[in-house]
Amino acid sequence: MARTLLALLVPEAEPVVGSFREQYDPAARRGLGAHITLIYPFIDSELLTPGLLARVREVAADLPAPMFRLEEVRTFPSVVWLAPEPARSIAQIASALERAFPDHPKGGGAFPEYVPHLSVARQVRQEQAVLINELEARIADHGPIYAWCETMTLLVSENRRWRELASFPFLY
Repeated sequence: MARTLLALLVPEAEPVVGSFREQYDPAARRGLGAHITLIYPFIDSELLTPGLLARVREVAADLPAPMFRLEEVRTFPSVVWLAPEPARSIAQIASALERAFPDHPKGGGAFPEYVPHLSVARQVRQEQAVLINELEARIADHGPIYAWCETMTLLVSENRRWRELASFPFLY
C-alpha cells in the first residue's frame, strides 16, 4: 500500500531552501518539494474513493487560502524548520481536516500538538547550529518568503518517489 500526504505546497520557498532540502531532507530527494504537512500519513492510496476525495474538496472549499511568510528558523530535535507566520490559518485547516477525518489526526498524531512548519533539514543533530546560521544568513540576504497557498494537495509515495494525486482549491 502506498502512503498519502495532505500538504500545502510552498514553491515560493524553493529558491531559498531548495539546496538545503536536497542535501538534508530525504523527502526532497524523493521528489517532495517545499511543503507544510497537514496530515501524514493520510489514507493508503488503495483506500482512496471518489467520496473521500469529495470530502477533502468540501473541507478546502469552506476555508480561506492561507497567506503567510517564512522568516524565522526554529528547531525540533534533529529537524531545522521555518515557522509560517501567521500560523493560525494553517492550524485551522489541519483542525478542519481532523474533524472531517477523525481517524487521521493532524500531523499524523505523532506529536501532542500540531505545529505548522516547513522542514528544511531532517535527521540532523550535530550540524544544527551551522545549518541554522547558514539558513538565517540566506533569509537575511533574500528577505522573508511570502506565500499564498490557493490549494491543498494530496500526494502519494510510490516506488520511493512522491507525486501529486489531486489538488483541492480553497474558498478564495
